[in-house]
Amino acid sequence: MAKALDAVFDSTSKWVPTEEGIYPAHITSLNTKELNTRAGEAIVVNMTYKVAPEVADYTQKVWEMDGYNYKKDEKGDRIPIMNGDGQATENCGHLDGRTLYDSGFWVFTDTSSASKNSRYFDLLENLGIKCEDNKGIKKLMLIEEEDVMGKPVLINLKRQEYVTRETKDLPVDQQEKRSTFKVASLETWKDGEELSEVELDDDVPF
Repeated sequence: MAKALDAVFDSTSKWVPTEEGIYPAHITSLNTKELNTRAGEAIVVNMTYKVAPEVADYTQKVWEMDGYNYKKDEKGDRIPIMNGDGQATENCGHLDGRTLYDSGFWVFTDTSSASKNSRYFDLLENLGIKCEDNKGIKKLMLIEEEDVMGKPVLINLKRQEYVTRETKDLPVDQQEKRSTFKVASLETWKDGEELSEVELDDDVPF
């Protein structure tokens, strides 16, 4: 006899694909790690982001789907779904509350690799963290949790392709590639409200 499960199927909901774009979010954690690289000693800064409810006010274009995959035309391009106003759109409410990650912001501490620090410098600038300037030489600051926790930001979400760990040592034609979405860059969300420590804690009882 069939056994009841603590699971349901909602026939009124549908899966909506994630698209690249700019979305509102809050920084929920920060970690740093020191590493030795070919370019010298470095520190990598990784942050976690939670998409804000205001994302429901954002829209994305709609494309024809075959299950979880995009349908493609003979040129290999995605096929748009059109309406009387052009390509159809839908809101991005499906991203509300989603946790996202970046691929790390690297800061090289060896002066010989100082030119590689432009992306990290841009991160500091976009977060409003000022650096001392000595005739064009910027004295970089290491971000700490207290600088960013709960900070409202606009994240630039990009699809990144990677080779699976199980197949990375195989010949290229035998490697399995997958993709994921990572935060490529960010800037301060000027109209966003900073979250308190309590609001950041998902385990707080209500």
